[in-house]
Amino acid sequence: MPRDLVNTFINARIHPIRPTVLIYNCTWVCDAKCEMCSNWKFGDRKSDMTLAQLEPAMDHPFWGAVENLNISGGEPTTRNDLPEMVELFQRHLPRMRKVGINTTGLTPHRAIPMLTRIVKFCAETGLLLSVRVSLDGIGDIHNQVRQVKRGFDKAVRTIEAMQALAKEYPNFQFGIAATIFAMNLQDAENILAWARTRGLDVVFNMLRFTDAMLHNKDLEEKIAFREREEAFMRKFFLDRVAEESVLSGQAFMYLHYADMIANGYHRTMPCPFQSQGLLLNPNGDLHYCENSEKIGNVLDEPAETLYFRAENLKHRQHLKDRVCPTCLSPCQVNVGAMKQFVPYAKFLKRAYQVKRDPGRHVETLPVAEQVR
Repeated sequence: MPRDLVNTFINARIHPIRPTVLIYNCTWVCDAKCEMCSNWKFGDRKSDMTLAQLEPAMDHPFWGAVENLNISGGEPTTRNDLPEMVELFQRHLPRMRKVGINTTGLTPHRAIPMLTRIVKFCAETGLLLSVRVSLDGIGDIHNQVRQVKRGFDKAVRTIEAMQALAKEYPNFQFGIAATIFAMNLQDAENILAWARTRGLDVVFNMLRFTDAMLHNKDLEEKIAFREREEAFMRKFFLDRVAEESVLSGQAFMYLHYADMIANGYHRTMPCPFQSQGLLLNPNGDLHYCENSEKIGNVLDEPAETLYFRAENLKHRQHLKDRVCPTCLSPCQVNVGAMKQFVPYAKFLKRAYQVKRDPGRHVETLPVAEQVR
């Protein structure tokens, strides 16, 4: 924590600091065709960086400050070398404390042994591992959202195997994640009840639109939230805040979601990507975050050169001024809370008020930073 505070409040304000969080979309290849995401349309295995290409790109002191790594896609388990990939990152990220992997769980015969191997490796090397299986409805709703026959049953097989594994390995945190939008809105309570019956941790995310992460900006007009969805979501998230401990990272995110719906989508939640994050895509394209333009490609130039280049830093400042104030992304929000203590302390005080009396939600809304 002391190093985080020094970096966030002193170093990052004086000069750019190295990234401490990294998201690696290791492939756009996917085993689903989700209604709210178009990554699967861009899947091209020949364009994915091989480990032989990734290794020299990561073999640099620049990456030495990364503490949190998230591997996503596409579907990470479509890569047969996923376990070796985790091992590669462990070699080159000396400060890495936690690895997160997002998976559809739709190909259990491949995902279960692959993830089991990664769980064991992380246990042996002292790494925390967090895996979440996406579940966007119960039964046919999930099948429809993911456009996969018997998708729910397949995901459940992976969920059950991972839940059993989590009981054996204390370093392994497992749960499910649901993205809520018009198509599955009415199933949100069913997902929650299903998860609770099985003792599963569940995180609900709001639908967002970003081409660097989801290739779905063109879907915004068709499936963006309308007034009905917003009213439902605000109440749903406030209900979760009332149930969760105020110390829960989920309560932090849910209250922020409710705030954004109520205040016209102005962000008040901290984000580490404003000063110490990177997004690496399958072909080597590098972005400061999911809303960033491409700042270069690690196969052409070292990441350090791209990250600290003056014109790219100017672009990051533009994002902070024009895009961040209305960004819905939950990526690494808990890390952002830990690294920005003052906003989190204010949240704790306010969450306690809203938890005791949800009717005070609008009254206690924080002043949001306006787009410049």
